Amino acid sequence: MFPASLARAVEANLTELHVFLGEWPQVGLHRDDDRIWTISRRRFSLCNVILEAHFDPAQLDQRIERALAPYQDHDVNLMWKLGPSTRPVEIGHRLAKQGFTVLPTLHGMALDLGAFEPPAVRAQAFEIREVRDRESLRLWRHAVVRGFGWPDYGAADLADNLDHFLQNGLQRRFVAFVGIVGGEPAASSLIFFGVDAAGVYFVSTVPELRRHGLGSAVTAMALIEACRRGYDVAVLHATKMGYPVYRRLGFEEVCAVEMRLRLCQP
Repeated sequence: MFPASLARAVEANLTELHVFLGEWPQVGLHRDDDRIWTISRRRFSLCNVILEAHFDPAQLDQRIERALAPYQDHDVNLMWKLGPSTRPVEIGHRLAKQGFTVLPTLHGMALDLGAFEPPAVRAQAFEIREVRDRESLRLWRHAVVRGFGWPDYGAADLADNLDHFLQNGLQRRFVAFVGIVGGEPAASSLIFFGVDAAGVYFVSTVPELRRHGLGSAVTAMALIEACRRGYDVAVLHATKMGYPVYRRLGFEEVCAVEMRLRLCQP
């Protein structure tokens, strides 16, 4: 794959993930001619997302206002994700007029799984469990809350979304992992099985246990599962903190993914 196609794989996998999560009855999924979007009554921004916008530059402000209207009616937090295919590129600048906050740019990264070598696990005692039921999902949720510093309602909304697939015998296009240290949840990851690539998401480590190899270990477990299922490419969206971890695992940067967040009224 050439870098341009790898960049597209990063963005496409992100869209696929949100489309999949939109199968939860509490989230509405829409595919319009100029954007893909999800909306819910849930407050958390990951339940309310705009992706792959392609707007007419001559009508940009009007198109943005039209896209925002449903979320204003619901009074929910909204995440607007800007990837390599977003057009026009000035959408991000125009969103500032609508009360959006600029979040740190993510590094879109890709890995050739044929060359992946799992890292050696450090001696510190910890275990990694696959999330299979509500109890392990509860542990995963707590790792996410502390690792990302999310509000508890956000992790609860995400966990409820994933629980829909765990409990109802539906096609489950993901496997989540939780790292346990001293009986307590300490790290998390999730691998999503897209059409052309496996996507690594929700990698976190609780603050007091960072730089001990847990993030690498839970990421490696996700990548091993992708290899087992026959994937050739893995993709992810790295924060500044996670970037060196993924570089050591062999990921290379192929694009940037920007995010804009608008919070509802408290």
